Amino acid sequence: MTFRQRSARCVAVFLLATVLALGTTLAPARAADPYDINVVMSLTGPGAFLGQAAVQTLHAAEQLVNATGGIKGRPVHFAIADDQTSPSVAVQLATGIIAKGAPIVIGSTIGATCAAIAPLFKNGPVDYCLAPVIHPVAPSYVFSAGVSTRDLSLAGLRWAKGRGFKKIAFLVATDTTGQDGEAVSKANLALPEFSGLQLVADEHFNVADISVDAQLARVKASGAQLLYAQTVGTPFGTILKDASDSGLDLPILTNAGNINFTQMSQYEAFVPPEVYFTGFRFLQYATAPPGPVRDAQQRFIAALKKVGVARPDFSYNFAWDAALIIVDALRHLGTNATAEQIRLYIASLHEYAGINGIMDFRDGQQRGLSTNAALIVRWDNKKHDFTAASKPGGF
Repeated sequence: MTFRQRSARCVAVFLLATVLALGTTLAPARAADPYDINVVMSLTGPGAFLGQAAVQTLHAAEQLVNATGGIKGRPVHFAIADDQTSPSVAVQLATGIIAKGAPIVIGSTIGATCAAIAPLFKNGPVDYCLAPVIHPVAPSYVFSAGVSTRDLSLAGLRWAKGRGFKKIAFLVATDTTGQDGEAVSKANLALPEFSGLQLVADEHFNVADISVDAQLARVKASGAQLLYAQTVGTPFGTILKDASDSGLDLPILTNAGNINFTQMSQYEAFVPPEVYFTGFRFLQYATAPPGPVRDAQQRFIAALKKVGVARPDFSYNFAWDAALIIVDALRHLGTNATAEQIRLYIASLHEYAGINGIMDFRDGQQRGLSTNAALIVRWDNKKHDFTAASKPGGF
């Protein structure tokens, strides 16, 4: 081989190596595979008004997490399945997810569906339920978002006592939400601090009933000074309508699940003058004092605005901290974390700034929040808004 031939060959080899190197450098990098977090949510059926709001919250959380690095460089994706507000469908979906070996599940949306799937997680994986009527006890693979209904009721009764009420009436739906609300409220009423508060009527109705006139007549005859309506959604509208039509002139206290702008706007024509709700601290975000909780609230509000939610109400609240706590666990543990590792991480979490307060899961309630995260709010028909009616804790 001549010198010229050897030189030409060397140049060709060099050029080929250069092209290959450039090709390797310039080829678009393959995006990391998303890390799927499975979600069972009520997107249709009676619980849809809560489930659809929670999905928007998860979309907002997904955007925020991915804009800040994802999970170990992998984008997070919330894989959402609709349980149709049906306990049996929720069980089918949860069973399928567990069979795939997923370490964690978010859902479901309401008490009935959460109660139906909770036994499936006895030995894992982790389930983060978005309904406060679930009362898991540590050690458990099930966690519950938000303030316990026990603590919400406790705050409500403290507020009632502070208002000077002596006689209270219950109007309770016969579904999971109503039964839980009645049980925890009766247990709270038995506490020494409420010795001066008397239950003078305890009425019940079916969520499918189109009238509660008879129950309201007995409430009126009881001499009650406050009506505590233990129900969520459309049945609450039935109570408000019949209370207005019958001229029942009593303040009404109800569950946090009714803190919903869309719902209350639909009821404006017949909302009584005084309607109160056992709510959460994040509803005070506009006037919250400086600190890590307000910072968390501002991130929440800003993230929801990016997905088109200008005024997030109670319906948007549950999924936010649940999603970010799960992401926090996975960012520390890695994407190969087991269900047991995730459970232990969340169960040990403390000093975590959520949108409703500083969270501490070490008390065994599996939710990280207590009565201090509860806040009584009132619906203002003129302002079309919920306004604070108490300090945190109901005082």
